[in-house]
Amino acid sequence: MHDYKPFNSLISNILPQIAYAKHRQLLLITGEQNWCYQQANELLKQLCHPLVKVLSTSGELTDSSWPEHTHQILGQEFQHVIYDGFSGLVPDKFAALSGTVQAGGLFIVLLPELDDLHYWCDPALTAFQSFAQQQQQSYFNQRFARLLQSNLYLHLSQQSGWQTLPETSQLTGKINLTEQQFCIEQIIRTANGRANRPLLISADRGRGKSAALGLAAATLNDKKILICAQQFNALHSCFKHFAAARGLSYQTRDKQLANLHYIAPDQLLNELPDCDVLLVDEAAAIPVPLLIKMLTHYPRIIFASTMVGYEGNGRGYTLKFKRYLEQHYKNMHSVTLEQPIRFAANDPLEQHICNLLALDADYQDITLDTSALLYSELTPQHLAENEALLRQVIGLLALAHYQTSVNDLRHLLDATEQRIFVCQQQGVIIAVCLIAIEGGLTADLSQQVVSGQRRPQGHLMAQTLAQLSANADVLTRLCARVVRIAVAPSQHSKCIGSQLIAHCEQQLASSCDWFGASFGANASLLKFWQMAGFSLVKLGFMQDKATAEHAALVAKSLTDRSSLIKNLKTDFQSDFALQLLDHFNQLDQQLVEQVLRDCAQHNADNIQDTRLAALLTTDYQIFTIKPLLWRTLWCTPSSLSNCDENTKCLFIRLILQNWSSQKAQIVLQIRGKKSLDKLFKQAVTNWYEQYLLKKLP
Repeated sequence: MHDYKPFNSLISNILPQIAYAKHRQLLLITGEQNWCYQQANELLKQLCHPLVKVLSTSGELTDSSWPEHTHQILGQEFQHVIYDGFSGLVPDKFAALSGTVQAGGLFIVLLPELDDLHYWCDPALTAFQSFAQQQQQSYFNQRFARLLQSNLYLHLSQQSGWQTLPETSQLTGKINLTEQQFCIEQIIRTANGRANRPLLISADRGRGKSAALGLAAATLNDKKILICAQQFNALHSCFKHFAAARGLSYQTRDKQLANLHYIAPDQLLNELPDCDVLLVDEAAAIPVPLLIKMLTHYPRIIFASTMVGYEGNGRGYTLKFKRYLEQHYKNMHSVTLEQPIRFAANDPLEQHICNLLALDADYQDITLDTSALLYSELTPQHLAENEALLRQVIGLLALAHYQTSVNDLRHLLDATEQRIFVCQQQGVIIAVCLIAIEGGLTADLSQQVVSGQRRPQGHLMAQTLAQLSANADVLTRLCARVVRIAVAPSQHSKCIGSQLIAHCEQQLASSCDWFGASFGANASLLKFWQMAGFSLVKLGFMQDKATAEHAALVAKSLTDRSSLIKNLKTDFQSDFALQLLDHFNQLDQQLVEQVLRDCAQHNADNIQDTRLAALLTTDYQIFTIKPLLWRTLWCTPSSLSNCDENTKCLFIRLILQNWSSQKAQIVLQIRGKKSLDKLFKQAVTNWYEQYLLKKLP
């Protein structure tokens, strides 16, 4: 029978110490699974606190649950939490749960002995690997174990008993509310001040941004306030502080208190309800185009978001959106909260989590000198063993991309058949390209995929190419897909990204038949890939929730033996002409224009040209000439490329996307049908000149 008295005594001693310091602490319990569960259940009895959360897939732990989505964890606070590592190390869940621990609380983690993590069969590992590419070795867990072995924290080991306890601060923890009070004042000032002076609040978790929104809203009792967020759960802190300041009772299901009303982003933009102030919490989880639309309708608006990506966002959002605000709203203001208020500064748990999951990886941009650029390949093992290099890669990816996730770290280290190419100068990474090797499936499985019976995890590009071509043989061969490419911000427009792609292509040519990339389509990105020789073969029908963009798939052949990409490009362009009339009739104008630049040219028959020339000499109506212009334009789509912007806009919207005259007048802000007719006829004249030039031998 295990003697719990020393265990209980040590816990009883340490809890008052961390509560006195207003800190939180990591408690690691390692050993055999059943033994760890026994310790955890005994600890739960001793803690005997109503605010305890247990994350586990096992029913052996008291009151355990395993939420499917991270947002189901966020927005809550617990005195103590338990994370069952035997259910799988999922970084997103791990980080999110740690963020719910209150000052004076424990983050308790159950794991095998650290020496065993190198070979432990982690149930979460397969979620980070593609079908038929699984391996049992986890470089993420190896790094995890190495970092844990070199840090001080509370540790109970089945083999070794209690490890050395960390030194606990003997000073009373102090919470510095200066930054938060300034933030509250800025929110109030924005709400009461002049229009079109948006406020951008950025903070790591525990800095009190949501509380600041609630406390500021509580002072604005004469205004109708809407608060918007993708997940209502993330707003509990805001509503709780609002209620406390107003002396109101609050239940976690309440979506309206006094003059503070919750509204989802899609409902907000569909209905555009009136309000005096709009608060947008976790703004980085909302696509930037939607945030911009909010700006056009609401003159007094406050955006708040978390910089460290528990919610699936990163520094990329903050930088890009702030840049937009500075360009279009000269009187915008920004506030960054750095001092924690849910716990005292230098919190041990926060430091452990940031270290273990590289949440504080901060890319330091450089100025290039005359030294040579070195293009090379890194391995996950190399990154797992070289912390400085790993943090450069993670920091650059977080900086360069709109949405990042804590899970990205494990994907980087544990995704099988992934290749990591970088560009460096004197050991500093200035560009990185992650590439997934897909395909190589059996003939039987490939046939099942093409027929729609199976959809194995991963192999996104290989499956798409096989299904588009109805050719199962494609899945039996290998292709390479760019998962992510990032270039240091100061090195943009210097062809480094293109050169890195070219290097990757050279390295892949001997093993893969096709090379491609999938991304949220916009004109500039599509132009980048087209200039690198890639062809657009698919544009997704659904808009991505994160970017409000359609997923594009571009590809090129790496061998001379396949005409697959050429055929798929032809098929896409034929289909796209008709899809623009219906499903894609709201597609971004610049994106449509960029697609047209790469479309094939065909000779219009003489009868069609003669008819068009004759019709242009008459006082034609828009609806009478539309069909003929549509057919002619698709014969020579490049004829639009050298036209002025008004001509491009009217042709794409009225002809290629078949907008009605009424819709064009409203959206393009053209007053009256006569004005539209005049502008349209001028556009036709301008286009026809370019069309005739394109037909010259």
